[in-house]
Amino acid sequence: MRYARSTPLNWLGGLGTLLLATSVPAAPPPHLEFVQLTNTTNAAVCGNYYPSINALGTRVAFTSFCDLTGGNPDQNAEVFVMNADGGNVRQLTSSTGISSQNVSINPLGTRIVFASNADLVLGENTDGNSEIFTIHFDGTHLTQLTHTTGGDPAAWGGCAHPSYSPNGQKILFSSDRDLVGGNPGGNYALFLINDDGTDPVQLPNSTGGWDGSLGAGGRVVFSSGVDLVPGENTDGNLELFTMLVDGTDLTQVTHTTGDIGNAAPRFSANGETIAFRSDLDLIGNNPDLSFEVFRMNADGTHLVQVTSSSAGFSAPWDMGPGKMIAIESDQDLVPGSNSDHNFEVFLAKLVP
Repeated sequence: MRYARSTPLNWLGGLGTLLLATSVPAAPPPHLEFVQLTNTTNAAVCGNYYPSINALGTRVAFTSFCDLTGGNPDQNAEVFVMNADGGNVRQLTSSTGISSQNVSINPLGTRIVFASNADLVLGENTDGNSEIFTIHFDGTHLTQLTHTTGGDPAAWGGCAHPSYSPNGQKILFSSDRDLVGGNPGGNYALFLINDDGTDPVQLPNSTGGWDGSLGAGGRVVFSSGVDLVPGENTDGNLELFTMLVDGTDLTQVTHTTGDIGNAAPRFSANGETIAFRSDLDLIGNNPDLSFEVFRMNADGTHLVQVTSSSAGFSAPWDMGPGKMIAIESDQDLVPGSNSDHNFEVFLAKLVP
């Protein structure tokens, strides 16, 4: 595990410095600390992606093309788990020529949900559609939750981007399949199922929903390039939206133009803040338009840029306890630890 502490950061973005009576010393400003959990080489064929940390802050799940433990010699994308300090790395899936991605670990750290186009449960996914699977942290109880046909293999057609609810009982995911009769046009939309795969429900007003997460109080955040709130996204940029799971109280929380836009939004467990990635210069600190990690309040206020790099790619895939974000990045966030710019797993923590 390698870490570095950045310059002081106002994580809440714009609240300013708390003024105290002169007789009481002011507390030192908080600092953002990056912790690098993986350390691999050969970026051409090897990298680590989609990190997810449980609510207790003890376990991390992720996918990797690397042969981290000797069980992935073909360097296929497989699901791995490790302790939150980077130790005890274990490989959970094993496949050939196809991939697993989009990992999310439940709050207790006991189960992992992910998407894969592999036939992991022999005979249940022979067409290679992207489907949703769960597996226990110890590698047992591998289960395929969705069974679809007709997705576009070149675009990960089928079901993808699963994420656990704060209580671990529900799974949110995206699909271009007509799972419950509400998506005959094959658009991407968001769906909700129980942790055992039962009772799939399509979320209203989620057309174009590619990825997202659930927060407290039954609220969902997701990205879409569709003009869901009429007149607010006519240019079709990827924007972030929030709503209740029944489709009400739909709100567009970002309003941008140019390039790709804003994606991979993740709620904190209490639903008060959102982390996401963007290739836009949202607050004046991203002039080269790299993909950077940002954080803001759930209503879009107090926007903070978390990472800053040159021609790089950083993305948040989960928010952990306290002010912690699990990030994939090809940048040297801990100076000197990732000079080859391989994709590695990091934690960003706000510390006193």
